[in-house]
Amino acid sequence: MKNNLDQDIRQGKHSPIVFKCFSKEQIKDINTKIHDNFLTEEQDPSDAAQHANKTGKFYALPIQPVAELLHQWFWNCQRTNQGVFGFDIYWNFHLEMINYNIYGVGDEYGWHTDANRFEASDMKLTCLLNLSEEPYEGGEFHMMGQADDSAVTFEPGMGMVFHSPIAHKVTPVTQGERITLTYWGIGPAWK
Repeated sequence: MKNNLDQDIRQGKHSPIVFKCFSKEQIKDINTKIHDNFLTEEQDPSDAAQHANKTGKFYALPIQPVAELLHQWFWNCQRTNQGVFGFDIYWNFHLEMINYNIYGVGDEYGWHTDANRFEASDMKLTCLLNLSEEPYEGGEFHMMGQADDSAVTFEPGMGMVFHSPIAHKVTPVTQGERITLTYWGIGPAWK
């Protein structure tokens, strides 16, 4: 699938980089594989929220079983890092987990930054993938520092990469269901 990643990469380090990854049919295949095989134990939202209002259903999934389906997204995330951020990131997909996030009506994630709790490493990039199969309203993604506080366009099938320490939020969903995957690019601790 053709995307405009080269053009998006030129935007810079402080803006989210958004790119098209998957068709509606591919989104459905990814969701089906995840639903049929992995949605067993819901994660406590307070584990990651760190003092932010976070409501919805959240699942931690191993990457390895779905890595082939998500290859295009991971490739774009790595390419974005290489072309924009230049961070030293481990990219250990065979060892790591991703979060599967389901926001229903009224669900949201208040202002927060992404960080890990390890001394030897730091979270450097947040990589999102919109897997919503049906249109939804609300559930807008906002980042601190955007010129007019407008929502970032993040439609189904699109990926997004941004610098994890920048505050961001998801507004309450008002209609439908917003489904996303999250991968965090972790690397050696900042020096």
